[in-house]
Amino acid sequence: MQQDHRIKTLRTALEILDCFTVLTPEQGVSEISQKLGMHKSTVSRTLSTLASGNILVRYPSGKKYRLGSKVLQLASVFLSATDLRTAALPYMEELRSKTSETISLFIMDGDSRMCLDRLESPESIRMTTNIGERAPLHAGAPGKLLLAYLPEDKKNELLATTKLRKFTPNTITDMEKLKEELKEIRKQGFAASLEERVALGAAVAAPITNHTGDVISALSIHGPVMRFSPQKVTLYSVLVRDMANKVSRELGYQWLARRDKGKHS
Repeated sequence: MQQDHRIKTLRTALEILDCFTVLTPEQGVSEISQKLGMHKSTVSRTLSTLASGNILVRYPSGKKYRLGSKVLQLASVFLSATDLRTAALPYMEELRSKTSETISLFIMDGDSRMCLDRLESPESIRMTTNIGERAPLHAGAPGKLLLAYLPEDKKNELLATTKLRKFTPNTITDMEKLKEELKEIRKQGFAASLEERVALGAAVAAPITNHTGDVISALSIHGPVMRFSPQKVTLYSVLVRDMANKVSRELGYQWLARRDKGKHS
C-alpha cells in the first residue's frame, strides 16, 4: 500500500515537471492545477517537495517556480555519459581488434562501478559484462582504477565505509594492502587483476579523463586468465593506456595531447 502511494506521488511529480517547457519555463500552482486537473493542495505540496531538492526553484514572490540547478546537474551527467560512449566507441573497436578480447567502459555509480558499454570478444571462450551491471570497486581492475583516481577526501570517505568482501582467493580483503595497491595504480597509470572478482577472469584497465582533468571512466580489457600471461598484461597495459589517452583527448583533455607531442618532438 505504501509502495503504491510512493509510485502515485512520483507520477504526480513527473506530470508536474512536464509542465515546464521552453515556451512555459515559469509555472504557478493555479496554472499547473488547471492544466493537469489536480487539486491545488496536491500541486502546491509537490512543488514544495521538488523545490526542497533543488529540482525546482521558487521565485521570491512565491507564486512562480522554474527548473532548479539539480536538473542541470542531472542533464550534465547524462550528456557526459552520452559523449563518453560516442567518443570511446571507435577506440574500443580498435582495442578489440588488436586484442581479440572483450572491451568494456566503466563509470562510478555510488560506491560501485557500472558497465556503461562493452564490445564482446570474438573468441568462443571469453569474459563478458552486461551493460548496466554493477560491481564492487575493490575487486577487479576497473573498480580499483576508479577508486585509485578519486579525490583523496572522497576516496578516504568511501574506504571508511567499504566492506572488502571476498569473492575469490585473490580478492584483496586487507585495507592497508588495498591502499598500497591504489597508490601503485596511480604511479603506473593502469590497473591489472587476475581472478580477483571472478574465477578464471582477468582484466587490465586505464583511466579516461575529461576536459577538467577528472578521471570519469575506466577503459578495460577482459578475458580468460589463461590468455593473460605477464607478457600479455604488459602489452595490454600499453594498448589500453594509449586508447584511453585518445578518448581523453576527444573529451578535451589537452594536457595529454601536449605531453604526448613533447615526447615525440
